[in-house]
Amino acid sequence: MLYRLISTLGLLFAAQFAAGQTLSGTVVQSESNEPLPGAHLTCTCGAAEAHAASDPAGNFTLSLPGELPCTLRATFIGTTPTTRTITDLSPIQIELKSDVSAIDAVVVSAGRFEQQAASVTVSLDVLPPRVVESRGTTSLETALQQNPGVSFVDGEPQIRSGSGFSYGAGSRVMILVDDLPILSGDAGRPTWGFLPLENLEQIEIIKGASSVLYGSAALSGVINIRTRYPDARPLTRVSLQHGAFSTPQTAEAKTWEGTPQQTNIRLLHSQQLGAWDVVIGANLLGDQGALAPMDTTYPSHYAPLTVDRYASQARGRMNVNLRRRDTGVEGLQYGLRTNWQRSNALATLIWAHAPDSIYHADGGSATRTIQTAGTVDPFLSYLTPGGVRHDVRARWQHLVNENDNNQSNASDVLYTEYQVHWTGDRVQLPGLHLTGGLVGQQTWSEAELYSGGATNGANQALNASAYLQADAAIAERWNLSSGVRYEHFDVNGLVSSKPVFRAGANFQAGQATYLRGSFGQGFRFPTIAELYIRTGLGTLQVYPNETLLPESSWSAEFGIKQGVRWGGLKGFIDAAVFDQRYHDFIEFTFGQWGAPTDPLGGLGFTSKNTGSSRVTGAEVSFTGRLEWGQTKVDFITGYTFTRPMSTTPDYDYGQGLGGLEATYLATSSDTIAYTNRAGDTLGVQLKYRSPHLVRLDVQAERGRWRIGVSGRYQSALANFDDAFVAFERYGFVDWGLRDWLADHPKLPWIWDVRVGYTAGERHGVSLIVSNATNREYAIRPLAIEDPRLISFMYTYTIE
Repeated sequence: MLYRLISTLGLLFAAQFAAGQTLSGTVVQSESNEPLPGAHLTCTCGAAEAHAASDPAGNFTLSLPGELPCTLRATFIGTTPTTRTITDLSPIQIELKSDVSAIDAVVVSAGRFEQQAASVTVSLDVLPPRVVESRGTTSLETALQQNPGVSFVDGEPQIRSGSGFSYGAGSRVMILVDDLPILSGDAGRPTWGFLPLENLEQIEIIKGASSVLYGSAALSGVINIRTRYPDARPLTRVSLQHGAFSTPQTAEAKTWEGTPQQTNIRLLHSQQLGAWDVVIGANLLGDQGALAPMDTTYPSHYAPLTVDRYASQARGRMNVNLRRRDTGVEGLQYGLRTNWQRSNALATLIWAHAPDSIYHADGGSATRTIQTAGTVDPFLSYLTPGGVRHDVRARWQHLVNENDNNQSNASDVLYTEYQVHWTGDRVQLPGLHLTGGLVGQQTWSEAELYSGGATNGANQALNASAYLQADAAIAERWNLSSGVRYEHFDVNGLVSSKPVFRAGANFQAGQATYLRGSFGQGFRFPTIAELYIRTGLGTLQVYPNETLLPESSWSAEFGIKQGVRWGGLKGFIDAAVFDQRYHDFIEFTFGQWGAPTDPLGGLGFTSKNTGSSRVTGAEVSFTGRLEWGQTKVDFITGYTFTRPMSTTPDYDYGQGLGGLEATYLATSSDTIAYTNRAGDTLGVQLKYRSPHLVRLDVQAERGRWRIGVSGRYQSALANFDDAFVAFERYGFVDWGLRDWLADHPKLPWIWDVRVGYTAGERHGVSLIVSNATNREYAIRPLAIEDPRLISFMYTYTIE
């Protein structure tokens, strides 16, 4: 009896001891032995289960729910699940074999934590660094325009036709660098050349309303530029690039001697120094531009830093990233990022005359800008022993634009954000993520340009907000997301506040099949520029509007991401349908907003609430890789169709001083209406939108050689401000625009070609041809695009 009692107690003690024990190990990819963060592990001991997830290093620790032996199942998106029988507590390594989804990217923008792109609830694209680096990009928008659904009008980004042309004031696309906004505090627009291209990790593009996590300007999407920190291998890279523009297709349009050229130098050094991560980058650009010189005395020889041609620019930029990786306090990291640039640029809004002077500027429409721009970004991150992450980020953004024509402006922005991220790991809910934060942004602006209305040019803007988002992975196949944000704005005493909401779901219907749906609201308060701008460029006048109201929106989307594998080809096909609706829609529009004594009797442009609008459409894209022997071919391609329309085309949004009718219909160059099958009018097309976008990028690598081709097409802007042609119709100007439009009813396909060779481990050379067929075209009326540019690039790398 005593023996049986001791045996029973021993077995009970052993079971309790086993149940209290932990199993640890690492999850890696079998082909590369790289760690897999976020792998899901399920341990079954009898009828009891326990769950865990691997950390960023692929490591995991799991409390056994019962006595051995147990069954451990490991899964990870893009790999084949594996099951192991656990008989002891020795550390184990689990190897997961890649499946079609192995090319899927890890992203942070969708939920402010790392996720597989296939499992997010919104449309999200990832541009890898090679798209930027191999194209010899000197400014980020030339790389972004290769992404499906993204286009530009005069440097203003559009995602799925959510924006138009606004003279550089206001943006419905939030631009971020490492999760911090980079839009100017007064005008709400990016300086594309200021963004660091030397040290890219990847670029993430969210399509659809994203105001819950990213605030006001994310009305139609987000572009997040993520930079990388060094690993154990120091990296030094220097790129030297020189190119020349070809003679324009219209020979009589070239009125100058010589060939305009461009020189670009980039430098990067990245290294771990003890407990510090150090990254130093620099860029020097001299670009004569493809347009004509300002006068006939311009030197015909190459002068890279001379800015006396229309569209020419010279700039120097330097950035430093510092991070204290090992602080002596477990879980604590802090650092500082800073980026500064000085530039001189000459931009033009309107050409002189088509077709013979399309590379010249209309009198008074060119602006020289000497710009000083800089950011200083301190940050601190602390991961508590309980797994709660606290982040404090701040940014001081300084911008001075010394413009001629009495248009100078300067602004300082102080942005601060506190964010807390909690996971459910400690409560056996490894798929649960809660993210909350507080944001404050203060802008001080001094500007001749923004001195309209009651202001004297000294303006202030305050934005305060709080947000909370919950993301949950349920039963390995479901990912649910919901969030709310409250925004408060105060611009010179004009105050408005509003909550916004979003929700989404992603369901893994098969091994590589993901269904998603999302709904999101947006809210955007007018910028200082939209409220108070007062300027004139040649015959065009721009007026302020202090009565401008905030605009709001919602967007909904349903999509499917399907992994495909056929022989050596694997990738993802993504298809989506979407609906975006806007209320109090802000558009830059024409009317008689000035006094009769002003030029053209007060006719000009201003920002107005034009009523309601709607953008519906569909998008399909393919991202993948073909492995054929020793050759690897990467694909990024897609087609986007949109129906952007004003649903209140007869809404009178203000007659102005002269009593002229001010409706969307009356100010449009194209009044053809959208109708449904019953013939009922739905609306007229929004201005400055291209309903059809096609994007293609293919790059093949074999051994030391690589070759790439990029193609892009967008349909012509079917609608724009009728004032541009009306000015000619009534004899105010002679731009040759009506004849140009008649001779160029469509936009051409634009092809870029690149060939590269790597010599050894350190040297690389490339030949890059942009607009290879030298097509002559204008996306926006009166603004000619660049002809062919042929560049050579040499890259020296020490790693």
